[in-house]
Amino acid sequence: MDYFPVPVVRALLRAIGAGVLAGGVCAAQVGPPVCPVNPGGQPVGLTPAVRPTAEQIKATAEAGAADPTVMVAAEPVANFGTERYRLADYAECVGGGGCYWADLDAQTRRAEMALERIVATAKVGEKLAMVLDIDETSMSGFCELRREDYGFLLASFNKWVVTPEAAVPIPGTLRLFDKARAAGLEVFFITGRRDELRDATEKNLTLAGYKGWKGLALRNGPQKTMATVEYKSEERKKIVDAGYRIVMSVGDQWSDLNGTSKAEISVKLPNPFYYLP
Repeated sequence: MDYFPVPVVRALLRAIGAGVLAGGVCAAQVGPPVCPVNPGGQPVGLTPAVRPTAEQIKATAEAGAADPTVMVAAEPVANFGTERYRLADYAECVGGGGCYWADLDAQTRRAEMALERIVATAKVGEKLAMVLDIDETSMSGFCELRREDYGFLLASFNKWVVTPEAAVPIPGTLRLFDKARAAGLEVFFITGRRDELRDATEKNLTLAGYKGWKGLALRNGPQKTMATVEYKSEERKKIVDAGYRIVMSVGDQWSDLNGTSKAEISVKLPNPFYYLP
């Protein structure tokens, strides 16, 4: 697996911050980030440009089923290969299946408006807190997922997250973070990553633009074998016990948000790539 020098990554992050996105979409930041390139100049793991659309796949199946000489099998589960094509289209904002990045940005903008309402009604002296997950919430693993043809390979993913190339912020969450800090909220990160990744995680959060957070929780000791809901509930309770009112929690998995010591508003971000119970 090829990784890339820090200067290259910083240049890419500057391009993302300036609104330079894949496919020529600018300013609105509703397209995928620019990923590192191979020495030949091609994006790493780029999905082949020539692939059937969802409409073409459906038409092929319908034409085949209409042939009286064909015996059609029952297929109760969607074909994994065709679903990868649909996922690639959605993730890369091509075709007619929507755009993940637009949906992601729309949801974070809803969260920003909700945060503004909360701050406007806060009492003087209250200790307000916001909780953020990291992977596919605060930072994007898009480039690594695309490199793996949208397969979530945990061993490869964990090797990638410790590199500077993993410091790719999700723009809407970074905006939300900055607004929360400007309004006086303390921000706590609670991630399912293990504590052995703490140093790299701290460095990449800072490189991605997240500065001035209050706490960073990673799985440690017995937490490594806990169910995610139990682990994140335990960490949120520590924040509540410290006197904070958790007004908002943001995550891409239901296990980021469910459980006890829940936030007053839980924001579920889209994640079409993987599911973590």
